[in-house]
Amino acid sequence: MVKTALVSKLPNCDFCTAEGVTEPAEYDGKTKRGPWGYMCQQHFDQYGVGLGLGLGQKLVLESPEPAQRVSKADELCQRCGKGCGEKSWNKQVGRYRILDNEVKITTMLSLGLYCEEV
Repeated sequence: MVKTALVSKLPNCDFCTAEGVTEPAEYDGKTKRGPWGYMCQQHFDQYGVGLGLGLGQKLVLESPEPAQRVSKADELCQRCGKGCGEKSWNKQVGRYRILDNEVKITTMLSLGLYCEEV
């Protein structure tokens, strides 16, 4: 169940914008009012219905990573052999999940684990 979505830029909260305020959204989700919208934490707590398939996702800002860690993550992708494209969802999410910890990458390489086990 996908509960996060990687974004290059956080959109503004739809509810704050309607109130004339500029506040970055932290969630993209279904609201208690019915339609989906971008929501800050306050408005998600007030109007959001949850996280997961058909409910919503926490927006996670992508960040550039050190070249050495990206290289090790790419080594995992090469060993996996799925052949995911550079912009594929699987590759981007896999990189995000493993790039948060240098020890995790090194351990995964030594144990022969790849993206599907992340």
